[in-house]
Amino acid sequence: MDPRDAGQGISLTDDQIASFWRDGFLVVKEASSSDELAQMRTVYDRLFSSRQGWDSGDLFDMVARDDFERRLSLPQMLWPSRYEPFFLDTIVRRNAHSMARQILGASAENMNEHAILKPATQGAATPWHQDEAFNRQGSGFLESIAMWMPLQDVNEANGCLQYIPKSHLGPLYPHHSPGNDPTIHGLETTPPDLSAAVPVPMAAGDVVIHHSLTLHGAGPNFTPGPRRSYTLGFGVKTERNLLTRDYPWNIEKKTARETRYLKSLSARQRMSYKFKRWLHGHKLWN
Repeated sequence: MDPRDAGQGISLTDDQIASFWRDGFLVVKEASSSDELAQMRTVYDRLFSSRQGWDSGDLFDMVARDDFERRLSLPQMLWPSRYEPFFLDTIVRRNAHSMARQILGASAENMNEHAILKPATQGAATPWHQDEAFNRQGSGFLESIAMWMPLQDVNEANGCLQYIPKSHLGPLYPHHSPGNDPTIHGLETTPPDLSAAVPVPMAAGDVVIHHSLTLHGAGPNFTPGPRRSYTLGFGVKTERNLLTRDYPWNIEKKTARETRYLKSLSARQRMSYKFKRWLHGHKLWN
């Protein structure tokens, strides 16, 4: 039996771990199985076609203004396992946990989960960004990584990820909303030298692991099929508040996605959330 199916997880070599810390990203082959991928594509498509998570703000357009009545340019869903328990017990999740502990240490924990769908023939590009830029005040994660898995083969034609090697060494670049429109959820930055970008074509079920500071983006999908991706994020948390103030590009955000999220909260939770946003945006930056 394959040890991955037995729950032991993928064992990374010392060379693989060294390569990750040298370049800021690492491709690992066969983190899932063909049967699991087939099931995942079916569940994945059902979640997006039924627009699960829209009312709570977990589903939104990453690069354009949200509008339920129109086609989303780059739909993203947070925590798909909230809407489909299938995602809670998978080979790829077990492998991801195992690899995270090998890279970050035994204290590594799952901190996020999301899925991004690039619709067929006209799925939008994913802007260049660093995941660290999305962190909010109060974050206590010393180090974090993301594990991105395509549910079908990916190349430049359908929007494989591209990375700038060694950019995880810093700095965190200034980010802004796409088109400088704070009603849009996503963030983008301008890398200093895109000539260094490395496209990473992958087979379905492979995983690419990247550091939260590694600059990355992805082109549009020009192919007749959708480009589906699934990501699990891991970090090592401390008791200290490592991010003591929100980044200015996050303070200015006023998205429809956030409005839907607020409506899903109780009146008390909503008041607490708004107060914290006001406090962080005014007291800490002005």
